[in-house]
Amino acid sequence: MNSTFTYEEALEFAHQLLSIKSNNLLTDLEEKIFRGCWEDRDYVDIAETLGYSTGRITEVGSQLWSKLSTALGERISKKTFRQPLRREWEKQYPTSKTRLSEFLIAPQSLKDALNHDFDYYVERPLIEQHCLLEILKPGCLLRIKAPWQTGKTELVSKLMYHIAQKGYQTAVFNLRDATKEDFENLDKFLQWFCTLLANRLELIYSVEEHWHKSLGNSKIKCRNYFEKYLLVGDSPLILCLDEVDRIFPYREIASEFLGMLRTWHEDSKTRQLWRQFRLIIAHSEVYTEVDINQSPFNAGCEITLTDFNQEQVLYLAQQYKLDWNMTQVVQLMAMIGGHPFLVNEAFKKVAQLGMTFEELLQISHKTWGIYYYHLERHWRNLQSNPELADAFQKIVLASTAVEFHSGLNQSIIVKLNDLGLVKLLSNGVIPRYELYRHYYRNRFQNSL
Repeated sequence: MNSTFTYEEALEFAHQLLSIKSNNLLTDLEEKIFRGCWEDRDYVDIAETLGYSTGRITEVGSQLWSKLSTALGERISKKTFRQPLRREWEKQYPTSKTRLSEFLIAPQSLKDALNHDFDYYVERPLIEQHCLLEILKPGCLLRIKAPWQTGKTELVSKLMYHIAQKGYQTAVFNLRDATKEDFENLDKFLQWFCTLLANRLELIYSVEEHWHKSLGNSKIKCRNYFEKYLLVGDSPLILCLDEVDRIFPYREIASEFLGMLRTWHEDSKTRQLWRQFRLIIAHSEVYTEVDINQSPFNAGCEITLTDFNQEQVLYLAQQYKLDWNMTQVVQLMAMIGGHPFLVNEAFKKVAQLGMTFEELLQISHKTWGIYYYHLERHWRNLQSNPELADAFQKIVLASTAVEFHSGLNQSIIVKLNDLGLVKLLSNGVIPRYELYRHYYRNRFQNSL
């Protein structure tokens, strides 16, 4: 095997493939078998070294090659896995002149980089590495999708910090920074877009002058500004658009702008200049008003942020110097799951106010509790959309899961899921957290 494709790179790429293709990863035992086979050891030798029976190693090895065969799209075995894995690796990273391991961050380095100037950051190592791998690809379109207050902005901040250390041009736009006047029409919005980008990159080229002298419509002027001033250097431009949902109510602007972004991504496949452009979109919902062939939401790579698991919640408690055990963590998660903001807020209040664990659980769903503003923001959103409110009312008032064929509109269920209000089961839908069930059940009953 060529030394430029090391075991570490192969193992990391195997995890990467599985997380993309099947939302799955190698188990600890599968990793050990992978390494043993990489070193040309047979199952008998691996079994003796690890203290397992040969039958057990053979069984798990078969599962390992089956998982990787599915991810690679071709049948492999312990004798043939190296070359297909390397071919796929080279296909995904054809222009990289450095080894993948030189771009990836060692675990401690990743922790140092992503914890720079941020308190109590809970690592999501596989997601972080996955994002960095995608950004390495020319013309990358990376979509980070998760409900409100689940860590999208924080993750983006830490990724962009690390990318900047690699010498890439970086700019983060939070569309909350746009005013109502910026959304008056497409021309004004795109001028604001280019002006803000120029300021972030400290460019001296006047957007106003460019707009005045350029021919064509506003989208052509915007494209020309990118091609003339932003993409001409050797360093790729990484642009992150955070809270993209903010543009959705302005339908005409949203359709044109999002369609333009999809066109730029497609251009990166055929035009060398646009391979310098890498786009990250952070959002909660998917905009469905634009033609599917013009939408950036069905292109590129989607990363879905998940709740914290028990170990991550316990780790966060320890950062707040709380002497919690796993039993307490399980009890807390029975109420609020692993929602990053809700968990962090719980530990903050316990640490700051000296609140006991029992007191925290008792007041968590009260109207005067620590989650009031979080819960009321969701409530206001529901009240502005009667269809969502009616469907969610039915779900929180039910004592069991509401079945999908019970008359609920499927698109409404999807939107409630995108907002983080419900959890989809195999046989129906329930409130995402018990906190939501208790709080909104009282809210709906009191409004009847």
